[in-house]
Amino acid sequence: MPTSNKKYKNHSNYWLVPPRGEEMSMMEMSNIQSAITNFVRILTKKHIPVEYYSNNNGDSMTNGKNITISSRINESNIDSVVGLALHEGSHCLLTDFKFIKKIGNHLAEKNLLGHSKIINFLHNFVEDRRIDNYIYKNAPGYQEYYNAMYNRYFYHKNIDEGLKSPKFRRETWDSYMFRIANIFNKNTDLNALFKLKEVYNIIDLKNIDKLKSTKDTFEVAMEIYKVINSYISQLPKKTKEKQHIKNRKGCDSVKKTIGGDVIKKSFKLQENFINGKIPKAKTTKYIKELLNIAKKHNLKSKIAQFPNPEGVILHQSVTIIPDITNSLIHNKFMDLFDRGINPNGHKNSIKKGLIKGKKLLKQLRIRNEEQRLETNHLKKGKLDPKRIYAANYVDDIFKKLDIKSYKKISLHLSIDGSGSMRGSKWMSVLENTTAIAYVSTKLDNIDLKISIRTTAKEPLRKDNNLIPILIMAFDSNKHNINHINKLSNFNVDGLTPEGICLEALNDYIEPSSYYLDSYLINMSDGWPTFISKKGKYQGEEAVKDTARVINLIRKKRVNIMSYFIQNRTRKKDEARGQFQLMYGRNAKFVDVDNINIITKTLNELFLEKNLIS
Repeated sequence: MPTSNKKYKNHSNYWLVPPRGEEMSMMEMSNIQSAITNFVRILTKKHIPVEYYSNNNGDSMTNGKNITISSRINESNIDSVVGLALHEGSHCLLTDFKFIKKIGNHLAEKNLLGHSKIINFLHNFVEDRRIDNYIYKNAPGYQEYYNAMYNRYFYHKNIDEGLKSPKFRRETWDSYMFRIANIFNKNTDLNALFKLKEVYNIIDLKNIDKLKSTKDTFEVAMEIYKVINSYISQLPKKTKEKQHIKNRKGCDSVKKTIGGDVIKKSFKLQENFINGKIPKAKTTKYIKELLNIAKKHNLKSKIAQFPNPEGVILHQSVTIIPDITNSLIHNKFMDLFDRGINPNGHKNSIKKGLIKGKKLLKQLRIRNEEQRLETNHLKKGKLDPKRIYAANYVDDIFKKLDIKSYKKISLHLSIDGSGSMRGSKWMSVLENTTAIAYVSTKLDNIDLKISIRTTAKEPLRKDNNLIPILIMAFDSNKHNINHINKLSNFNVDGLTPEGICLEALNDYIEPSSYYLDSYLINMSDGWPTFISKKGKYQGEEAVKDTARVINLIRKKRVNIMSYFIQNRTRKKDEARGQFQLMYGRNAKFVDVDNINIITKTLNELFLEKNLIS
């Protein structure tokens, strides 16, 4: 237990950028929950669930099986929240909760139920000292979180004043409980009560690790109880008054700055902490369901940077959804999906895509073939069984087998899922995307990943703040072609956070190598546009930022193929310059009714005889 109320620098800044004086987002709450869960697992070597406190959790203290944390977290209290979770995690590891349940029966047998509140208080205090000692010896890296916890829940200037004042110096249980709770405070006065020094010696903090179990700490607590109770219960009234005068010796001159009621109020907070009754802000059922979905589906966040129209660099979190699942669709998660078999009328486009994919596959079967060239009569290489008979009089009995196959292709197809793509554009894109997906599931040397870029409202904030969303919709390495049907449930809506999402996407795009040709294929129809509380992402600055991100991807020797999907009514010249600035001179403009050119181009790419040994 720390002995000072020194203020510490925020320790959580090393691993988390906490919310600063505003409502937390879904991903911030999820990331904090995951981080604390990991800390508890590292400390205890057990998988102990960590959840936000809600009405269904009952008491705020741990029951030994799970841990609850407050839902009101900000920059000023996050370290203390982590510290409290670690403290409760240590109880899960070290405290014998079965023994705790038997204490009531033990006290009943000894006719001590009338003092159960006092005895439980003493036991919890000694047990906490055992727990603290374990943390400080075995997990020194977590000490700062513990310090923050005690600074928030335990130390207070009112307590310091109370310890130095004439208050709580009468030989009563109230005085002893106050003084024992703060017996290791730097301002403690062991002469404040007659038996306080003896209690200090019984606890013997320097050798606290001699206490190996909850039963041991209970025995110490009972010893303290007996020492104090036998003294004050038999103390005559006159002797009590004389001892009170003696206890106040040297402190009457202390300047009174606060009243006894104020000190009692601060001590009540300490008492609640010792007894595990710590106030925690509750979260709603709706928020818990969202966080459970985020945890179950392993949602991630990635910080991207972008300039606002004034050129100021801002940081924006991108929420990454690793997969489209039936659960996300059923929950209409963040309004990104619609329920039903064919809610948006896109099934027909997928059927057309499957037909097109089957036709395309017939032309591409050659990619699964390999060329084999065997050279015989060599003086070194692999032994040729057919030439062994000649080993006694010739030395050309070896052979070499050269196998050449098509170079593997990794495609990342990233689609603009903003509202302007709704209708004929999306259906055409979906048809061609399905065709490519079908081919990738049938050919061994073509891998395909499909992602969707869009925005959604932050579900936990009341201001309808938008956040960039990156959905990893399809992966030919883990999905079969039936998974492509889930794209029909995607709700085409939102803005176009082009470069912001592409920067987050960069981590998922493989670099090219001798054995692999990597391609990023973009399908979009508009300018980069994103508006949030942090600022605006649009205009020339957004175009330049998207170009910056594309250049980062290109440095991995990734080939960029970008298509601007447009209606016939839109003039190409209006968009050509800006689009080519973002994606390069090879960026192409495709009419929505002639989008098959994309599939044709890819077909030619697939059939290139790029063979490797």
